[in-house]
Amino acid sequence: MIDVIPLLIAALFGAPAPQQQPSFSCARATHPLEKTICGNEELALLDSIVAEAYREKLAIVFDKVAFRTQQRNWQQILRTHCAKTCRAADVERDYTQQRVFLEGFKEEDWSASYKTADVAYLHIAHEGPLQFSFTIKRDLEGDKPESLCALAGAEQIATFSDKAPLAQARWVGGGACTVDFGFDRDKTGHVTRIAVTSSAGCKRYCSNKRYSIDDSYTPDNIWAAGNQ
Repeated sequence: MIDVIPLLIAALFGAPAPQQQPSFSCARATHPLEKTICGNEELALLDSIVAEAYREKLAIVFDKVAFRTQQRNWQQILRTHCAKTCRAADVERDYTQQRVFLEGFKEEDWSASYKTADVAYLHIAHEGPLQFSFTIKRDLEGDKPESLCALAGAEQIATFSDKAPLAQARWVGGGACTVDFGFDRDKTGHVTRIAVTSSAGCKRYCSNKRYSIDDSYTPDNIWAAGNQ
């Protein structure tokens, strides 16, 4: 957000209004894309908005590796498009598309293989920094796919534990079904694995009680960079 106080002071005393700064240093700008952004206050503001949206979502996303890759790929595509000529209108379009993606981002996919043909899917939607909704399905793949388990209600919101911040989360459902999530993270906060364990009451979500939703889930996200 632009600070209005310096603008008011500038209006009263005739001093030039401070120029909107992007998320990087314009003093070090060398690429045509950077120079175009630094020479346009609207683009400079849009750059700072996109950078802030990226930081906010990176703080809550589990699969940080794929999320960072999407942002890097998007930036590289922009720089390639602007390698020789760089039109402000094109940059604004590309930044606006990335802003829409980042501000609307909330969903992740994870998968696990229990047996050779049994594949489980964990879909997560972030509801804030400490809560997420989820669905879990286990299917028997092959010529005739078969649904083995499906925990896909609309109100399944897990909450992180106060005792183990960002390491454990739990959902307590009806019918004595409790689902616990354990998060393995690397030193950057990226989640490398989500271990799902459920109580006996969750067996009712499986057509054959030999199966369960319990498994070790790993990232299955490929967020494509826009403007390709």
